[in-house]
Amino acid sequence: MTTPMRHILTLDAVTKRFGDTTALHPTSFAVEKGEFLAMMGPSGCGKSTTLRMLAGLEFPSDGAIRLWDRDITDLPPWERDMPMVWQSYALFPFMTVAENVEFGLKQKGRSTAPARRKKAAEWMDRLGIADFARRKVDQLSGGQRQRVALARALALEPEILLLDEPLSALDAHLRLHMQSELKRLHRELGITFIYVTHSQSEAFALADRVAIMSEGRVQQIGPAKEVYRAPANRFVAEFVGANTIFAGKVLPDGGIETPLGLFRATDGHAPTPGRQATFLVPADRVTLSAAPLGVENEVKATLLTEEFTGSFVTLLLELPDGTEMKVQKQQSELDRLSLDVGTTIHASWPAEVAYVLKEDQ
Repeated sequence: MTTPMRHILTLDAVTKRFGDTTALHPTSFAVEKGEFLAMMGPSGCGKSTTLRMLAGLEFPSDGAIRLWDRDITDLPPWERDMPMVWQSYALFPFMTVAENVEFGLKQKGRSTAPARRKKAAEWMDRLGIADFARRKVDQLSGGQRQRVALARALALEPEILLLDEPLSALDAHLRLHMQSELKRLHRELGITFIYVTHSQSEAFALADRVAIMSEGRVQQIGPAKEVYRAPANRFVAEFVGANTIFAGKVLPDGGIETPLGLFRATDGHAPTPGRQATFLVPADRVTLSAAPLGVENEVKATLLTEEFTGSFVTLLLELPDGTEMKVQKQQSELDRLSLDVGTTIHASWPAEVAYVLKEDQ
């Protein structure tokens, strides 16, 4: 007999109102033990409010939060096994590194002073900050402070670790290094991570699943590749990835008539003849050519700008109806085309990569 799966954390129709403003509409989802879940969305979408309710810093207006089978909806933070790592680190400047790491253990009061010092020392060593144990935190770099904040939270050996944009204050190089550290820690410890971020690259690089939020609602939750390649609606399609979105009327044979001409899209949801359909073309699936190839799904475009980002180049093209199209290519591919701003070029894509969104989205 198969044992039913138990979720470590469950949100059941959780709602949060501040006066007449609804910050989070009824929201339900579950998190598995050991999962890395990232919540992402624009400012004011409800992701930080959700995290604060999980931490016990805010309480739901309606709904329930359960840790395993225990209702923790109204419990204060110290009665939950969910410490938070803050964007601002929230360290005590008058304490040493060792005292900061030991602080949470001391507040719990579950062990002797020697045992607390031993555990704090173990975590400082594990996170590479043992040499700074006697320093005050204001003598540390941003990356070192972030490690202190992580060590303080992980020393509690929680079942769930909450992270509120923990890397946003770091420079680009250090941010990438800390991403690797977080991924390593998650893999080695098996602790459930719930991570709020504005950064798509962070969310996609780190998380097992990504929750995209907008206007107090979860728009889609799923693996990063699924969210990127098969967005649930137009908001997700525009928010993630570098997609170009087209819309038109579906013809009897399934083609989609747009102001730019007839296109075909065979990925995603089957369009209904006679209805309007919206489909997206991923930036990394577009072919560029100096001359027309005579294939379906081909448009003439003008190069507006290009942005070199190291591993690839993002081109911004203008189509005849004014639509802006993004295309991502390796530099070696572009060298053969000798493009300049203002150059006319032809863009095309196969029907099987054009993803049709759900109707009425």
